[in-house]
Amino acid sequence: MRFTRRRTRWARWAGPAAGACAAAVTLAACGGSSGGSTAGGSSSGTISVVMAQYSSKTQPYWTSLVSRFEKANPKIKVNLRVIDWDTLLQQVPTMIQTHSYPDVLNFNAYSTFASSGLLQPTKDVLSPGTEADFESSFLGSDSINGTQYAIPWIASVRALGYNKQAFSKAGITSPPTTWAQFETDAKKTEKAGYTGACIALGSEESQAEWSLWMWSNGGSWTSPSGQWSVNSAKNIQAMAFLRKLANTDKVTEPNPGSTNRTDGCWSQFAEGKVAMTEIMPLGTFQSTSMKGSSVQWASAPWPRSSASIPQFTLGVQDLLMSFKKPGNTAMVRTFLDFVYQKSNYLSFVQGEGFLPTTKSASAAMASDPVTGEGIKLLPEAKFYPATNPAWNKVQSTVQSQLGTAIAPSANPSSVLGQIQQIAQTSG
Repeated sequence: MRFTRRRTRWARWAGPAAGACAAAVTLAACGGSSGGSTAGGSSSGTISVVMAQYSSKTQPYWTSLVSRFEKANPKIKVNLRVIDWDTLLQQVPTMIQTHSYPDVLNFNAYSTFASSGLLQPTKDVLSPGTEADFESSFLGSDSINGTQYAIPWIASVRALGYNKQAFSKAGITSPPTTWAQFETDAKKTEKAGYTGACIALGSEESQAEWSLWMWSNGGSWTSPSGQWSVNSAKNIQAMAFLRKLANTDKVTEPNPGSTNRTDGCWSQFAEGKVAMTEIMPLGTFQSTSMKGSSVQWASAPWPRSSASIPQFTLGVQDLLMSFKKPGNTAMVRTFLDFVYQKSNYLSFVQGEGFLPTTKSASAAMASDPVTGEGIKLLPEAKFYPATNPAWNKVQSTVQSQLGTAIAPSANPSSVLGQIQQIAQTSG
């Protein structure tokens, strides 16, 4: 729920942050847990917790929570780090390479870690009551071979955001529901002085943008049998449509293949220059990107190539995970149970503007006019194939290479074929 920021992003393993962990934090935060050495460990010692920064509210939240936790559990010390997403994406590969595992990590790409035997099953680090409180729709993508390793943290959905003023100026009365209508509306708003459609295929979160276009044509990351289908005929058709918008119709920003979501499309949308773009109706788009903007905007389901394709949304969840380290299990369980107490968890998701992943928080937020609508969308959500061990590599490849397919001189079939080959050889 990278979910940002959606943070379902994954950096290449050769990150520039080598040694950053040792330079920035104490030994415990770089992989050394202290405490009991029994199978479950004791509830006494030190654990390291690495959390992602979502906004200016994140650090104060965790600082307060850890202070209250340590007061309630004086035998457990928490070494906390809150790291912005871009830096986190660089540092996590270094942590893994150097075996400097944190006890608790806020990240998204977990399947490779789990398949390598690095993670603790969630049943070991959550009490039965906490474990039972999660919404069941998230659990399938958090488990491998029937064992859950990832812990749902926050969720978000993706939708088509549109500038109501741009639509009014262009004489458009309702958002598009099909690709044909989307193309027509982009042309109309382009003539009215706007960028008709901002398409974010840059390295920040191109897997999200691409998922929406791929699924809206009936395509998918994988076939029903679980085989990779990145270069399927439907996916090639989807890329052809994006190329038409960018290179023939010229209704997009100049370089969609290198445009990022936050500092590109969302920034331009907030300035009133873009008519349509992919957005996160909740979360950092609303709370940060659109803060102070005079743009009147709304969101709608993603347009589909044909009305026969069922409506859907991209569901994104950000995750927590716990690495296997001697003696840390009981301490991690005590900490996570505290984090997921209803009042503590509600404070985070409401403060940051995300959808909750627990039943108790969902019930508490169901009547909210904005969040409640987002909660209703989750049953129709499609998710990334995160349980496939190759997804980490596929996602990083998409982020670095997919955008090249939209260039006028590119061969989109070749680009998708190269990603397909990497997918097939990675797992």
